[in-house]
Amino acid sequence: MVPEYLIPYIAYVVALVVCGVAIWKGDRPLRLAATVLIIAWAITPIFMGRDRHILDYPITIIDTNTALIMVWISMRWRRVWCAVLAALTILVVLVPFVHLSDPGIHLYNRYAANNIISNFQLVVIAVATWRLVRDRRRSGEGVLQP
Repeated sequence: MVPEYLIPYIAYVVALVVCGVAIWKGDRPLRLAATVLIIAWAITPIFMGRDRHILDYPITIIDTNTALIMVWISMRWRRVWCAVLAALTILVVLVPFVHLSDPGIHLYNRYAANNIISNFQLVVIAVATWRLVRDRRRSGEGVLQP
């Protein structure tokens, strides 16, 4: 069994692997989305405040900018996975506001919601990468020709 304090580090390694493969194998919108997500996830702990019971303004700014970039990617390339990823990033922005608006929601529920949404984001990136690689293989675009 994995010690509890190692779980965030393992999650960051998994996110780095999934986004790294997307950057390596993906097309332009997938590379851009994976890069934005991994940068946002990497700088979030740097700016995290001490009091997590109120709205953490630097994190809210980072999440809002990430959501705006994902919406732009979705509108620019018009793919289903882009729209789903943009919707998930908008949910990440809304979770702290929902937590603030209802005092009955426990802080751990907020953390659980963020973790679930982050896992869904990783699944969307992984499925988009898998489909792109599969489509390239089927069409012969991924084959190097002399």
